[in-house]
Amino acid sequence: MRGTRDRRSDDDVLESLQAEIRRETGRYVTKGKLLERIVANASESDDVASLFDESPATDD
Repeated sequence: MRGTRDRRSDDDVLESLQAEIRRETGRYVTKGKLLERIVANASESDDVASLFDESPATDD
């Protein structure tokens, strides 16, 4: 199970990406839409499994 600190860190990354998109495009993108795009782009990659190589899954 992931700790609160990890979730906060993930939120920080998403908020940073949202801010960058807003600055560059002038458009607001929801976190949900942002995650949807990230997942769609990752699923098109041939190396998706490598995204999870850093540490074993700990979802219980």
